[in-house]
Amino acid sequence: MASAIDITHCTELLRVTRNSVVESRHYGAAVVLDASGEILEALGDPQALIFPRSALKPFQAIGSLRAGAVLSSAQLALACASHLGTARHQQLAHSVLASVNLDEDHLQCPASWPGDSAARTEMIIGGHSQNKLAFNCSGKHAAFLAAAVSRGEPVETYLNPEHPVQQCALEAIEEFCGPVTFVGVDGCGAPAPQISLHSLAKGFKNLSTSSDQHVRAVAHAMREHPWAVRGPGSPNTIVNESTGIIAKLGAEGVLGMSTDQGVSVVVKMLDGSSRGMDMLALGLLVKHGALTPQKLRELASRLAPASTTEGSRAAQIHDVGQGFVDGRRKRI
Repeated sequence: MASAIDITHCTELLRVTRNSVVESRHYGAAVVLDASGEILEALGDPQALIFPRSALKPFQAIGSLRAGAVLSSAQLALACASHLGTARHQQLAHSVLASVNLDEDHLQCPASWPGDSAARTEMIIGGHSQNKLAFNCSGKHAAFLAAAVSRGEPVETYLNPEHPVQQCALEAIEEFCGPVTFVGVDGCGAPAPQISLHSLAKGFKNLSTSSDQHVRAVAHAMREHPWAVRGPGSPNTIVNESTGIIAKLGAEGVLGMSTDQGVSVVVKMLDGSSRGMDMLALGLLVKHGALTPQKLRELASRLAPASTTEGSRAAQIHDVGQGFVDGRRKRI
């Protein structure tokens, strides 16, 4: 098994303060690439090996297309998604399966409640139980199945790393990101390739700069249907809707972004926390001229109301205790 990122690869990326006193610190690594793939800035070791988890979904979706999946633009966006399981997301995942005469029972991801609280409440009130369509990876799995049916391959083993659909996904990851050092198992049961932070940033750069028809289709789908990639009100969707930047999270503190000019940034938090990641990544894009400071200020009120950018360090300071009671600072 390949080694994984550890503290020797990391630097302090983010501080959380209370009443201007540092209360918590997050360590990790980040890298920014220009449109040609050159490193503009590295915080920590850009060659550190990570499991990008769901941040690899756009490349797995490219693999599904190459394997023969026929998907509408919205369905393709869902294949890239870590969605919140709203009724609209579930219906879209169902439509992919129905297009190849399959149904929810063919999905091998876990059953789940929606990540969206309103959708979860609606399901509970309606007497519904957890289901696989509501699981955040159902779009990716549905695309895998659509590809398997198109190729005439068995659907029962579609998650096996040796399955032709998974081989197409792995080939796409290596083509657009870089070498895969190890393949584990993701939380949804699909293969989980391990690559370097730099390789993931290269992949996100390619999402915006490659002339490959399938890459262009994926990038267009994610920009055209940002609601499908995560869900209304979520950071990935807000960033995409507001800026056109492709933003895709991965479990355990991974985030990739790519501007339409091809500047990319990838962040990995060592402790797996996602706190402050979006503002951190956007701050790095501002630092390198790929996003305006005004746009960052506009996004800050929606993504992290209590944060400010510490430009030289690219870290975010979250002051979460600014309340006062009777002239004294309130502990909150």
